[in-house]
Amino acid sequence: MARVELKDHGMNVDVTPAVLPMDTIFLHGNLASNTWWRPSLELWKAQAKPGLEGRMIAAEWRGCGGSDAPKADAELHPSFLADDYIALCEKMGIKKACLVGHSTGGIIALYAMLKAPSLFDRAVLLDPVGATGAQFGPEMYEAFTQMSNDRAVCEAVMSSTIHGNDAQNPLFQKIVDDAFGIAKINWHGVPKALHVTNITADLATIRNSILIVHGELDPIIPADSSKILAAGLPNAKLDIVKDHGHSLNIEDPALFVKKVNEFLFQRP
Repeated sequence: MARVELKDHGMNVDVTPAVLPMDTIFLHGNLASNTWWRPSLELWKAQAKPGLEGRMIAAEWRGCGGSDAPKADAELHPSFLADDYIALCEKMGIKKACLVGHSTGGIIALYAMLKAPSLFDRAVLLDPVGATGAQFGPEMYEAFTQMSNDRAVCEAVMSSTIHGNDAQNPLFQKIVDDAFGIAKINWHGVPKALHVTNITADLATIRNSILIVHGELDPIIPADSSKILAAGLPNAKLDIVKDHGHSLNIEDPALFVKKVNEFLFQRP
C-alpha cells in the first residue's frame, strides 16, 4: 500500500509487481475500495511465472479507502476521476496500460480512454454504469443516508450487490467496513455526479478494444444497459454471464480472472 501525491490530493495505491504481462490499473465501484480486487490478486499471484513484468495497480478514487476525500461534488464526476487515473499513470511513469473497471469504475475507465486513448491499450468493464449514468430518486438518497448512519443497513445493502453472498465471510465484512467508512461527501456526491453523467455522444470515438462482462442477474445495473453500451462502442464485445450478479470479481474470482486473462492478455 502506498500513497501517491497527485496535483491536489493523495491517492491510495496498491501495487503488486510482476504478476501480469502488462501494467493494469483496477478501478473499483461506488461504496468500494481495493478490497474488492483482493481475491483476484491472490489468483494472479499464484499464476505468476518468471518473466512477467506487468504490475497489478489497484487505485482508490477520491473519498474511498485510503484516498483523500473530495472537496466538492464536482470532483466525483467520472470525467474528473478519470483525470486522476491519467495523472497517476504520469506520476508512475506508465506509458501504456490496460484498464479493469467495476460498476462506477467502468464509466470512469471509459472517460479515461476517451481522454487518453493512446495511454490505454484495452479494457475490461465489469457490470459498468451505462453511458447515460444513473438516476436516483428521493428514496435512494434516503437509503444512502440510512446506510451512512447505520452499519447494519449498509451491510444489508452491500450484501445485495453480491449474488450468493456469504455475510459471515471476513472479506465481505471488510467490504462493509470500507463502504461504511467512505467520505461523507461521497454518499450523496456520487449519485449526484452519476445523475449528470452522459458519455453517449462520445462512444463512437472510443476505439480501444473493450470487453464488457455483465452478470445476467445483476440487481443494481440491468444487463440491458451493457447491451446498449456495447452497441455504441466500435470495438466492444459483450459477455453476459449466466447465474451471476453485479460482482463477478467476488462471486467467482477464478472465472473473472480467466475472462480478464483471455481478453487482455490472450492467455487462458
